[in-house]
Parts: sequence; structure tokens; C-alpha cells
Amino acid sequence: MFRPHSSRQVLVWIYFVLVVHICIVGLLYAVLPTRVTYKYTEHADVLYRHASKVNYSGTPEEFKLKFILKWNGPNGSPFYVMGEGQTAFYKLGCEYKNCFVTDNRDFFGDITKFDAIAFSGMDLPQTRDLPTRRLKTQKYIFGATESAHNYPVCDPVYDGFFNWTWTYRLDSDFRWGYITIYDLEGRIVGPKLDMKWPELAPVSDEFKKKLDSKRRMVAWFVSNCHSMSHREKFVDTLRHEAKMKYGWNVDVYGWCGNMRCPRDRSSECFDILKRHYYFYLSFENSLAQDYVTEKLLNALNNDVVPIVFGSANYSRFLPPGSYLDARELGPIKLAETMDEIYKNKTRYYEFFRWKNHFRYKETYEADVCNLCAALNDKEAVRRHSVYKDFRGWWNEENTCF
Repeated sequence: MFRPHSSRQVLVWIYFVLVVHICIVGLLYAVLPTRVTYKYTEHADVLYRHASKVNYSGTPEEFKLKFILKWNGPNGSPFYVMGEGQTAFYKLGCEYKNCFVTDNRDFFGDITKFDAIAFSGMDLPQTRDLPTRRLKTQKYIFGATESAHNYPVCDPVYDGFFNWTWTYRLDSDFRWGYITIYDLEGRIVGPKLDMKWPELAPVSDEFKKKLDSKRRMVAWFVSNCHSMSHREKFVDTLRHEAKMKYGWNVDVYGWCGNMRCPRDRSSECFDILKRHYYFYLSFENSLAQDYVTEKLLNALNNDVVPIVFGSANYSRFLPPGSYLDARELGPIKLAETMDEIYKNKTRYYEFFRWKNHFRYKETYEADVCNLCAALNDKEAVRRHSVYKDFRGWWNEENTCF
């Protein structure tokens, strides 16, 4: 160990220690989250204790924060997309960024001080762990991305419990956007309960040439072989009918078939779909109102005609003449219809007229902004809205029995 023996050596030693200290401090500032000095608010002491890693910068007006508690922890669906603190609202460029998210029930030491409490629908069937105190001004929010068929809510305690909903249902207060429809100018136009479709323009000759290279009939990417909707039984009948009567195959990729295309190479799988196939089975794993997931995008965004299978009113999601409804046709009639379309290119082209007018995307994160905006809407917060018959609204028929 170095021991100084002169004043010169002492100075050198002090200088060395200072340099090392400065380097360490500089390194810590570079790798650790910056703690911002908050201007005073009524919640400032709380923010210091519980949110020191949240980087906040804004006007004094924005310090009037709206606090959201994720009751079921950080990963409850759909509320996980909000992250912690104000991160998501800044990342998404929301109009209102003054919402603060936490899953810490002891954040204030008093549950009633939260502006909203978010409950994950996937966790409700497993718990009766609910707040014991509540203010009328608080908003209790039910959120779900999985279908009511798979996750019914049957306990009577939830009737009259929730004020707002955030689900895939089109009549939710905030909608989880598995499917969002844009016009060619980038404006959101659907889906909606009363969706209106324009007259669709013909397909261009250039696009027809892209479709002419296809040679295979239909594909299905699937990993769940025992679904609540029993879609696999439908496909078994369809495969048998197609092979025996028309001589073509239903190509099933994944665990439920004999063809492979790994999920970690999804771009390659979609390229195969786009270049080779006429149809794609956009079959939902459960049957519930408005439950239309990203499976539909597999077809729409890869130049394939979707064959849908679900309980949704698909006219709210797709223009007429752009899809085939498997449950409406049944497997026997569906095989016959597909074979007829396969042999009639002109008829096949017509299924793609929607591409002259619309684009389809998965944009569920937009609802994060809508939720914060609602909490800043004084009239919406003041209004007493409650789902008195929540179980009747959410559950599919007989799912609780």
C-alpha cells in the first residue's frame, strides 16, 4: 500500500484520490437513471420516496398528476402497456402526460387517494382480494385482452363495481386495438359498431400480377390444438373434404400440423404466405363478441384472403366481399366455395378491392393516451357511470355454468 513520506507525496496522493473520486461519480451519472428535482406539489414527498427513477420534466400545470394503481401487479393485462410512472405517456407522445402509474398499493398509505384503480380481467376469477374502502370520485377500470369465453367473470360482487372498461369490445370505454382500420391518409376509421363502407374501387393490373404467382390453396399457423372454439375439429372436416373431393391440401404450420415455420422467423413465414397462398385461416381460439385478434392481420397484411372463424360481427371489421366466414358457410360449403374461387381468378381479385381504401394495423397502445385523457376530462370524471349488470355485459351466454 502506498504511504506518503513528504509534502510533495501528500499532494500527489490527494490529487490521485480526487481524480479517482471524480471518475467514479462521472461513471455513476452515466449509467444510473437521473433523479430530477421536482418542483413542489402536494405529492412531491411521495414522488421522492417512490419514484426517484422517473425522469419528469414539464410545466407547473402538469404537476397536477392523476394517479393510477395497477391492482393486480405490474404485468396484468392490458395495463402492463402503461409501464411505471409516466414513461408510457411520454414515449407515446400523448396529449396528456400527467398520469402516474404504480402497482404499489402502499404508495399513499391510503387506497382512496388514487384517481383510478385498474383491475386485470384475467386475474379476477382467481381472487376476491378487493379494496375495502372507496370514494365515489374514484374510477375502477376493468381491463381484458383475452376473451370472455376463456375468462368469464361470474362473481356477483362485480355487478355495479366497475366504472370504465378497457377491452377488445367495441362498446368498451377504451378499446384494446388488436385491429385498427386507417384510411389512406392515416386517419383511424374503424372498427366501429356502425361501420359504414364505401363503394370499393377495382384492383389494379399491377396488383393482379402479384396474385397470379400463387399456387397453393390455404395455410394455417397455429400452436393451440385444443381450443375453446373447437376450431381444430372444423379444420379436420375441411381437410378431409378438400382432399377427398377437390384434391388440395390445408397446410397447417406449427404444433397442430406437419409443416414448420418457427415463430422466431415470422417474417419468413409471412413471406411464404404472401408469395404462395390464396387463403389463410384466421380462426380464433374462443368465441366472444367483437373478439377479433391479430390473426386477421396475418392475412390482410400478406395479400391473402382471410377465412374468419369467430363470434364477432365481421362486417364491423371487414368490407363486404373481402373475406369468407367459415362458421356461416360450414366446412363442406366452405371447401366448395374455395375451390370455385381458386378456379376463377377474376373472382379472386375482387377480394382485394379494400386495399385501395384502407390499411390495417395493431395499435393497442393508443388507448394508453385515451385513458389519461379521460382522467383529465372533468365532466367524464364527475359523471357517475357504472356497469350495473357487468356480468351480463361481459360474459358470453352460459360461460358461467
